[in-house]
Amino acid sequence: MGETEPNGGLSDAAGGRAPGRVAARFALRFARDDSGATAVEYGLIITLIFLAIVGAVGNFSNKFITVLNTASATIGGAL
Repeated sequence: MGETEPNGGLSDAAGGRAPGRVAARFALRFARDDSGATAVEYGLIITLIFLAIVGAVGNFSNKFITVLNTASATIGGAL
């Protein structure tokens, strides 16, 4: 006859694991898995940091342009 192949741990024999119990264990393990939520949180943190950097660079560039214009006007008035 030959050897039987494993069927993934499911058994039809008495005392074996029923398919419903395996699904319930998977559902519980899946419910406890929060790696996706962690990735979303990291994404939100990175987005907020990026927006803060963009705002700071924008503010700095506006102030720097004002300083350069003032210096240019002062130098141009002295000549």
